[in-house]
Amino acid sequence: MRYFTAIFALAAGLSAQQTIFDVPSADVAVRNDWFYQHQTVARAWSPNHRWIQTNAYGYGVGRHTEFDVTWSNLDVALPRLSNVSVGFKTSLPVNGEHARAPVHFVFGDLVQVDGAGRKGNWAYSMMQVETPRTGTRLTGGLSSGTSVFFGEQTTGVLGGVEQPLGRHWMFQADWFSGRHDLAYVIPGLVYKFHAHWMASFGYQIPNRHAHGYRAVVLELTRF
Repeated sequence: MRYFTAIFALAAGLSAQQTIFDVPSADVAVRNDWFYQHQTVARAWSPNHRWIQTNAYGYGVGRHTEFDVTWSNLDVALPRLSNVSVGFKTSLPVNGEHARAPVHFVFGDLVQVDGAGRKGNWAYSMMQVETPRTGTRLTGGLSSGTSVFFGEQTTGVLGGVEQPLGRHWMFQADWFSGRHDLAYVIPGLVYKFHAHWMASFGYQIPNRHAHGYRAVVLELTRF
């Protein structure tokens, strides 16, 4: 099941966003700005029909940090599994705000309590670099979380790539290692169709078929 989801916001140009799909990016909401996103993970074919929804809200608190609230894992068939998470993300510019090849050190944490009263935690840290000519952004780092978030206690690596394709389109893909509930590679496209709206379309592929399922990932974001 999906316990965390992508949170998108366009700050300056199409490449600026809050996450890739599930892997965080280096972008955070600026002070007093906010974003909202709805995500659906859908599988209409047999076996393992799925229709899982998530709603996310973020608010910039300054000092390269944002506060996040996510209502996740709303499964139409199993609504009792839905949970609320709260946390933060901080993105520190390593080589200055206006470097030719920006590098950011990113870290964050989410806390969640499930319907049975179990407390969960997810912490991550990573580096992100943007190439100067193509605008390609490469992400890599470490992730550690409890079973409330991932279905099992897990520590592993994460990675991602973002590639602008003109003014309105971007290709992106991200990946978590392991066999847990977020152990997928998700390639897809993002389309900015309005000054304050964007849509993303992805397809999740599990690392191991015995520990996941293929599904369509759809997102609509207001920023």
